[in-house]
Order: sequence, then C-alpha cells, then structure tokens
Amino acid sequence: MTPQDSTTEETAPPSGHAPEPEASAYGLGRRLRIMGAVLAGGLAVVLALLLWLGVLVPAKQEAAGYSDADAAYAAVAIEHNAQAVQLTALAPGRSTDDEVLALAVEVGEASAGRVGELASWLEARDIPVPVAGQEALALAEDGLTTELPDDGSGPRAGATAHSHEGGNHGMLTDAQVNGIAALHARDFDIALLAALVEHHYGGLQPADEEISGGKDAEAKALAQAEADAIRVEVEDVRDLLASIGGPGSNDGSGS
Repeated sequence: MTPQDSTTEETAPPSGHAPEPEASAYGLGRRLRIMGAVLAGGLAVVLALLLWLGVLVPAKQEAAGYSDADAAYAAVAIEHNAQAVQLTALAPGRSTDDEVLALAVEVGEASAGRVGELASWLEARDIPVPVAGQEALALAEDGLTTELPDDGSGPRAGATAHSHEGGNHGMLTDAQVNGIAALHARDFDIALLAALVEHHYGGLQPADEEISGGKDAEAKALAQAEADAIRVEVEDVRDLLASIGGPGSNDGSGS
C-alpha cells in the first residue's frame, strides 16, 4: 500500500457518519419552512375567529338591525314566561276554584303565546332558543285545562322544566315551586296567585329596559306588548287574590 493510499483510507468517513453540512442545513431549512406553514395556518384560524367575533357577528347584527341587548331580552323573557306556564299548569288537580282555574289557563296560554313569539324572533336570527322555552311550549301544547301526570312537584315538560336559579326578575326557585305544588284547595290558590303577582311584576323590568334601550323594532314591539299585558294580567290576579282572602283582602289596597 502506498503512502497516498494509506492517507486516503485514514481520512475516508466511516459508515453512518453525519450528513454533510450542506445536507443538514437543507433539512433544517425544510423543517423550519414546515413549522412556519403550520404556525401561519394556526394564526390564520385565530385571526379568522377574531374577525368573526369582532367584525362579522356585529356586522350581521347591524345588517339584521338587532343588538346583543335585544337578543338578551328575548332569552330572559322566554325563561320568564316559561316559568309562568309551568306555574299555571299546577292548577288542575290542585285548585277547586273555577275562577282560579280559568285565570290560570288565561295567564298560562298568554305566557305560552309570548314564548312562541320570542322564540320565532330568535330563530329568524339563528339564535338558539332557551330549552325552558321549548319545554314550556310542549307543556302548553299538552293542555293547561286538565291535570297532567307529575311526581308531586308539578307537571314537567322535560328534565330542566324547573331548572332556574330564582331571585331574578321575580323568578321562583325550585324550592318555591315545589312548595306551591305541595298545596291544595284554598292554600294552593292563595300561594299560586301571590307567586304570579311577584313573578309578573319581576317581568316588567327586562321588558321596560328593552323598550327604552333596545335597537330592533320588532323586539321593542314585543317588549311593549309584554309590558302592557303584564300590567293587565297582574291586576286581574291581584283582584282575584283579594277576593279569596289573600294578601290585601282586608285593607282594600289589593297589594
């Protein structure tokens, strides 16, 4: 072996030697380009979401002529009217007073009608309808003039029919609804009518707020119609409550 051959063999790279610097740089550059593309794609998704939330949604609302406040009113009013339906559905099988039964049907059907109108408003704008509203409509469809099967706490259209926090806008808690449902005859009548007075008065606040601060003409009209109806209905309920010996029957104030 010549000295030149020996030098060649000693300097030859062994098997498995790392790639040449040029090849490593190419691989690293390729990986960086892939990572950049992935990051750019993710950033594009985030920017698209922010655009949708910050620009397109308000633009859609602007084009449709409604605001977040209008949508919030519709949802709150549906929850409120849904509970009125559920309360009045307690009357058959518990009340023995024809006037109470008749007024319960009147108030329940009117409340269900308002739920339907508000639900239509939301659906026309692709806004989800609260579950309580759907259940109240199902409950009213089954009829508010006959006793419906229940577990002792009142007829329920679904698992969440009484699932509300209470204490807001006159809404009753589960415990309050169950307490009314446990009563019968005159005790039930007084408890139901008193609850409806408080409940109805509570519904005036969101309606009046929509009337004064809403944007959508249809939503404002629905709020005005609701406020007008509540004021009439609550006086009817108060008068009947006083006539059967409820609060206000002795002093003539009707309150």
